[in-house]
Amino acid sequence: MSRGSGSMCADVLRVLQLFMSDTAARLVLRGTLEPLRLSAETVGAAELPRVIEALEPATRHFVDPARRPQLAAQLRTLTQPAAPGKPLAPAPKAPAAGPELRATTYLVRTESDASHARLAARMMCESMGGRGFECQKVATAVSELARNQIAYAGGGTIQLTPEQAPRRLLRVRAEDQGRGIPDLERVLSGTYRSKTGMGLGLLGVKRLADRFDVRTGPNGTLVDFEVWL
Repeated sequence: MSRGSGSMCADVLRVLQLFMSDTAARLVLRGTLEPLRLSAETVGAAELPRVIEALEPATRHFVDPARRPQLAAQLRTLTQPAAPGKPLAPAPKAPAAGPELRATTYLVRTESDASHARLAARMMCESMGGRGFECQKVATAVSELARNQIAYAGGGTIQLTPEQAPRRLLRVRAEDQGRGIPDLERVLSGTYRSKTGMGLGLLGVKRLADRFDVRTGPNGTLVDFEVWL
């Protein structure tokens, strides 16, 4: 008898938990399913290979490079038919410790890229001990900047940098090579209304940040902000 959809996602989650914390594993799985327009209940044997392929970039930040081949191999075994009467591997007793947090840069070109950057920002914040509202601030700001990059600059990069001293914080650097944001001062004052929507949301990012800086011009835009944890 084939396994049900819910069971398949449970198996994927169980493998992820061998390589990262339970919180990170659940967020990675959810963040992978959302861009694919799938849920744990709708993933069947036909969708499983696509889900496993999409998991690779989502797990990259939280799995040590030396362990990634092992993770990929264990995930691939889930697509192979189980031998009759052979039990599934037992769930881990405790989550494996993740790698040391380090600065990571994400290339943003598509909505899927934006989703991965948002998910990575939230997971990094949680891994640093950030509270729920702090992690939500980071995820919201990264999502807004990534989507602006796609819509108005053809894409860009999002760099996440964790810092523990002298203050614990997460720094985000969003950079693109677009045509810049016109009337930046008015945008940040809340008095500017663009017909194209360019710049909208930047004021929201500023309000979410504990430190905020933006430079823009005909060769691109650089947004640098911090959220203190």
